[in-house]
Amino acid sequence: MSHLNVHPHGSASVEVAGVAIDSFTERSFAETVIEWAARPGVDVAVGVNAHVCNLARKDAQLRRFLQQHTTYADGQSVVWGARLLGRRLPERLATTDVAEPVLRAAADAGIPVYFLGAAEGVAETAAERLRGRIPGVRIRTHHGYFDERDVPRIAADIADHGTGILFVGMGDPVQERWVQEHEELLPPAVLTCGGLFDWLSGSNRRAPQWMIRAGLEWFWRLGLEPRRLAKRYLVGNVQFIAALARQRLTASPA
Repeated sequence: MSHLNVHPHGSASVEVAGVAIDSFTERSFAETVIEWAARPGVDVAVGVNAHVCNLARKDAQLRRFLQQHTTYADGQSVVWGARLLGRRLPERLATTDVAEPVLRAAADAGIPVYFLGAAEGVAETAAERLRGRIPGVRIRTHHGYFDERDVPRIAADIADHGTGILFVGMGDPVQERWVQEHEELLPPAVLTCGGLFDWLSGSNRRAPQWMIRAGLEWFWRLGLEPRRLAKRYLVGNVQFIAALARQRLTASPA
């Protein structure tokens, strides 16, 4: 059922294909993450797109995780989906686009940041590029190819850095499960971020702006990695549209 509600953390949200998406602008999202970094406990933000909605319908553990934490509209599909259901999300917040505003705000506030994930060297290359663009940003990194025996050492490194904001890039739903299992070891603000470090490092090239504005970035990504992403997009997009149609048909009149 399409609805507007309020999550436990206080932000308005809209249900799209079974997932409550919190309402943020780029500015309000960055401000929220900075607020988290300065307070006790652990707050987690997850970018939601059609793929995450599809996963959540089949994965009860992921669905509960999304219900318990902050979400934002990482995919244009969920922004359009909200409109189709007669609701509104302010804008798409692609994680690749919101990362730099968050990092600039962290640099201004003196908050150290940690990148965890991707192949060896990728996160560090991304960090190096960002250090060149954002004066004062403090980023430490570790690749994502480690096992459970390495977690205490990595957690100690995150703590030693004084990390306020941790980006975890392991892909959905692996990254959410990892955060859930190790939450007691994590810093105050955690952002799951998928393949963010590949994009920030330049390993992958983003779509032209006209494609991004038209909501066709998925098509560009499909062209870059057709074998890996064909099922996600060609089958997944149909599943997402079907879920929206069912939600619209069963929604109570406003």
